[in-house]
Amino acid sequence: MMKFIRGNRMISVETQNFASLQMVFLLLFAAIGSLSAQGLSLDSCRQLALHNDVAVRNAALDVEAAKETQRQLFTKYFPSVTATFGGYYALNPLIEYGIEDVQNAAARDWLHNLYYEYGAALGLSDKLSLCENGLLMGATAVQPVYMGGQIVNGNRLAKIGVEASKLQSQLTQDKVLQQTEETYWLIVSLLEKRKTLQQAIVFLDTLHRDVTAAQQAGLVTQNDTLKVVMKQYEMRSNQLKLENGIVLATMALCQSVGIEYAPDLTLSDTLDKDALRREIARMQEPLSSDNRKEAQLLDLNVQAEQLKKKITVGETLPHLMAGANVSYGNPIFDKYSANGLAFFTLQVPITNWWETSHKMKQQDYGIQKAINNREDLMQKMMLETRQAWQELQQSQAQLQLQELALRDAETNLFTARVNYEAGLVPVADLLEAQTLLRQSQDQTIDAWMDLQIKCHQYKLLTGQN
Repeated sequence: MMKFIRGNRMISVETQNFASLQMVFLLLFAAIGSLSAQGLSLDSCRQLALHNDVAVRNAALDVEAAKETQRQLFTKYFPSVTATFGGYYALNPLIEYGIEDVQNAAARDWLHNLYYEYGAALGLSDKLSLCENGLLMGATAVQPVYMGGQIVNGNRLAKIGVEASKLQSQLTQDKVLQQTEETYWLIVSLLEKRKTLQQAIVFLDTLHRDVTAAQQAGLVTQNDTLKVVMKQYEMRSNQLKLENGIVLATMALCQSVGIEYAPDLTLSDTLDKDALRREIARMQEPLSSDNRKEAQLLDLNVQAEQLKKKITVGETLPHLMAGANVSYGNPIFDKYSANGLAFFTLQVPITNWWETSHKMKQQDYGIQKAINNREDLMQKMMLETRQAWQELQQSQAQLQLQELALRDAETNLFTARVNYEAGLVPVADLLEAQTLLRQSQDQTIDAWMDLQIKCHQYKLLTGQN
């Protein structure tokens, strides 16, 4: 146990919790250090998103709340202890019995004679008064012995609630990680497009110098020069839009991971194409969706409905409780005294059977509804998983086609440039060939990023590493 002093308060922190806290801070410092040293990495984005995202933090709070509910129901196994303290003062005695209250005439006369002979001389009253004032304090403990299984099943239901909240928390984390990764790869793709756009701008600048020189030599018309200039304006406009897109995407990423946006912020990770191909080659087609977290939640929902029915059945069963009481006071006589007793109670519901029978039927409908929902959603999840597999295969095939198209576009630009330099084609054909190449380059970048995202989505659905 480690202790810290703050002002007049002493704060104690268990060593294990302190070590965990240290580990969290070290991870955060490492992530923040990577920002300034080598740029924002994908792993650091994941760590920061899991730590700073509001949805993830709320899901963690839901887990803790479910654990507290479980701890709360666990206390039902133990006795309930209550302490009482009370007193009273009556204007007139609550119990008063005198000689005149004796019903038997002979006994009443005998008591009168006895009182007049001895009682009056001793200063005694002819009436017996009880409960004029008094104090009483005590404690009572009641231990449930058998409650129809309600306590046991209630604790089992609370345990299911904890498991369900943990699964929901994991699903929230998966969703946040997916959104973070998609935003990260979007920025990477925009940065790659910036390179292709810069290449196109350099190409057009070089072409503009050549066309201007050719116009001055009278080899081409002013119309050809104007076509190059208009294409340059188009590239500059596209560059402005692209830079704005990079800024907005980077700001969105910073907001999602909980860091402040900086104009000089860079990304350290790039797409590893060979590693991605190897990862996809290891993936297998899904056979079922039983290992998905959503499927586990559906199973827990069915179990929860079944336990609710058992708790309802417990309302109709006998309830046995045992207890003890100790007290000290003078509630009747003036003399203080202590006392204790043990007791038990057995409650057997009789008229509740009628009402509870309808509750049980209602629970049966709830169980069947949960089973129906599970079967329906399991089929839909299987379709979703197969769709993700097909989209992954389709994305991979689309990438192969785009790579072929890119090679063709590169060859086409090379041929157009050779023919233009030989004077066989006008400058418009060369500009069109360059435009086709840039479009093909951008589409290839999009295909790679789409494949990366589809791969990550499929891994989340199937749990494959």
